[in-house]
Amino acid sequence: MTQKAEMRELLGERVRIRPWQRADTLMQERWPRYSEPFSSLWNIPRPYQPGQDDHQWTGTNEAWAVDLRSGPLIGRISLREIDRRWQSARLGISLAQPYVGQGLGGESLRLFLAYYFGSLGYQRMVLDVAAFNLRAVRCYQRLGFVGIGSEWRHIGNEPVLKLLDEQQYQHLAPYFRRNRFDAQVEFYEMELTRDAWLAAGGALI
Repeated sequence: MTQKAEMRELLGERVRIRPWQRADTLMQERWPRYSEPFSSLWNIPRPYQPGQDDHQWTGTNEAWAVDLRSGPLIGRISLREIDRRWQSARLGISLAQPYVGQGLGGESLRLFLAYYFGSLGYQRMVLDVAAFNLRAVRCYQRLGFVGIGSEWRHIGNEPVLKLLDEQQYQHLAPYFRRNRFDAQVEFYEMELTRDAWLAAGGALI
């Protein structure tokens, strides 16, 4: 497996993926805030879970920029927990608010997965996603990711949780646990293997 990404540009129908640059970090910091009321809970840190294979992780993160083919930076794809032995890594992806819900995340990941399982030589990708983030969960499922577990993460008494009592958000309530002193949110653990990607007709580049 390639230990360090040496990547050319990847071109999709609407997006371009390229190595992340320092200037991209400044651009990302200027992205507008998400309009979804529960967006602050999308990325609750994953508790460290010691395992026998931790020593195989490289300890480095790798990142790629997602641009529209017309130019602007719209997203970031990253890998962490890169495991040399099992040829596996954990996915991270974020899109700027104006580009959410347009299928650009799915297109970007489909393109990146072809590179991930192809030129980079990985055999497995894992991710964790807030269970209530239904749009993201459906996107991952369409790409072939399957659930392999779930966990509850502590979030304290966030003010936004009061919205769960409103009718328009009550369908999200099963993904939360609340009491007087604390609250938790459910996160799914999902994976996609190279074999499953190819069996579903996924490309390699």
